[in-house]
Amino acid sequence: MELENWTTVPVLPCNSIAETLEFWENLGFTVTYRQDRPYQYGVIERNGHQLHFARVKTAGYTGCLMMVADVARVYDAFSKALKAKLGRVPVTGVPRISRMRPGQSRFTITDVSGNSVIVIQIGEKDQVEYEDADPATLTPLQKAISLALRLRDFKEDYPAAAKVLDLALRKIDARETSEDQARAVAIRKSLEDPV
Repeated sequence: MELENWTTVPVLPCNSIAETLEFWENLGFTVTYRQDRPYQYGVIERNGHQLHFARVKTAGYTGCLMMVADVARVYDAFSKALKAKLGRVPVTGVPRISRMRPGQSRFTITDVSGNSVIVIQIGEKDQVEYEDADPATLTPLQKAISLALRLRDFKEDYPAAAKVLDLALRKIDARETSEDQARAVAIRKSLEDPV
């Protein structure tokens, strides 16, 4: 693996993303990213240096982003290493590595102490898909797909993602394209497949 192409960014906990970002803006930092749903997250930057913040409800959360050039290759290497050392790839409990399906640009490693490291593709292609999940132009199925992907990729909540898609697939109307329906079915199927 090409370690020189990796960047790590600690994610600091905060009580309120709005108040935290305002504080750092007062110190001369610029807000370069802000997200309020499905969870609060923000990034500030000054002179090429970034700080990332996430609102956490659980005391003691610690996390870090690890940005890599080829996330699929890193996932494969980490999975093989875990299988070789543990005899299996743990996808639940602590420690664990989240499942990563084809086309995903991230996965999460949770170590034995509960620290979360989110491994992300540098220049991730799917960010737009996650950001604008509810404009008026999206059909109900497209909104459900976007929410299900957020639940799967950011929260590792596979049951909730499946439930969202199950509900949407039961309420298909004439506005939904066959491509979106096929995509929803494929994502739903991937949530039940073993690793």
